[in-house]
Amino acid sequence: MTSETSTPDIHPLTLELDRGGNTRLESRVFFFFCKMVIFAGLLNVLINTYQYYFLEQRDLVAITSNLFLITVGISFFKVGQRLQNPETLGAILVLVAATLICLNWASNQGSQGTLPLWFAPVILFTASMFRGRLLIGVSIYLLAAIISVLGMEALRPEWIQSYVSTEAQLFDKGTVLLVATTICFTLTLFINIAYREEKDRAIKLAIENHQKELLLDAAHQETEQLRSLLPICAWCRKIENVDGSWSDFESYLLNQQKTDLTHGICPECVKNKGVN
Repeated sequence: MTSETSTPDIHPLTLELDRGGNTRLESRVFFFFCKMVIFAGLLNVLINTYQYYFLEQRDLVAITSNLFLITVGISFFKVGQRLQNPETLGAILVLVAATLICLNWASNQGSQGTLPLWFAPVILFTASMFRGRLLIGVSIYLLAAIISVLGMEALRPEWIQSYVSTEAQLFDKGTVLLVATTICFTLTLFINIAYREEKDRAIKLAIENHQKELLLDAAHQETEQLRSLLPICAWCRKIENVDGSWSDFESYLLNQQKTDLTHGICPECVKNKGVN
């Protein structure tokens, strides 16, 4: 009897290690991005509210869009907790965020405003979470969105609203640059740490599987050694069968070992018995 143990391929990005919850790297990145979306929405509401009252930058569209973005981030976070693989939900979140950026492009000073900065964390999230066709599809949409808003701005520059003052421009761009950079850095650091944890766990699991294989091999060898021991009666020389019955030596060889027997007389018996 042989023992075959197969070890599944381990990928640190897709390994599920906690049966009590989803600990896949993609899922962790998704929930982290949801939190960043909520954080960015809240911060943008504060920035636009400050500009609205103190810098005379009247942009109700931006405030409304960010309130909607906060609601979307919270909703996706709640729904994602019920899913085993929230990648598709994450793709929808990226599409919603990119669409809001495009819709606010004209009213938020276009390429001269802060919206181009928000494409950076969106693209970073896309590259870190999605793979295969989902990555290609979302990337094409983001590329098309960027080309469309830049093309619109080039063809219809009169649609772009400008800053009412240099002070408003410096405050808006400086604040969002700091926030977007912080989000990108935090997301990169989070992915790096999470990847290292997943890799360490994958290596640990591989070592445990290897140790189990060694134990199985040792148990198999021990079983084979035990099977090689032949129980024989010290008095009558009968041999014990697997079912517990006893057979004489010749019957055992015929039944268990499938050996054909031929009879003869050894030289010792010839000498002792006086056989001619």
